[in-house]
Amino acid sequence: MSDSAEAFQMSEKYLKEMLEADDTANFELYTKRFERRYLEGFTRERFTNDIRHMHERNGMNTGCEFLCTLRSGSLDGVEVLRFAWKGIYEKRDALIDLGIYKKDGNWYVINSAVY
Repeated sequence: MSDSAEAFQMSEKYLKEMLEADDTANFELYTKRFERRYLEGFTRERFTNDIRHMHERNGMNTGCEFLCTLRSGSLDGVEVLRFAWKGIYEKRDALIDLGIYKKDGNWYVINSAVY
């Protein structure tokens, strides 16, 4: 399997985990794919507050569709691969930007944003 195909598969897997974490307000599930150093300052309280506001604005997630890949970037010497997804929610559709990278044979999430 090529690195790009593997990256896409990991992006889809991690996105589904994160959407489940959003819908269930599960902090551990949401953060499990991040390296701990990138979670400094991201508290359970901040997560809970973010989720509450997201549910008020969007409703619950009902699905997602892949849109495209975005230009890659570099962070701390690793290539960050970005994927854009259409998040389908009860109240509206949203753009989801998910960035992942591979380090020492493991894939990690570096960013996940819903617009």
